[in-house]
Amino acid sequence: MHRVTCSRCGTAVQVSKNSAAQTSIQWDVDSSACPLRAELSVGDSCPALSDSIRDAVLAGELEVQTSDL
Repeated sequence: MHRVTCSRCGTAVQVSKNSAAQTSIQWDVDSSACPLRAELSVGDSCPALSDSIRDAVLAGELEVQTSDL
């Protein structure tokens, strides 16, 4: 897991990318700390946090794990 901080609100989460399409997130605090969560439908991801995770991957700060299958 790698710590990623949302560039919009500063909320930090632990992230693991097991593939380009699969992202696991563990919140360091209650997910209600994200100011956009209350506005989102159940199951929706915060777009600002998603952008921050994508940016971490592009910057080489977060590695996408590959399977040896």
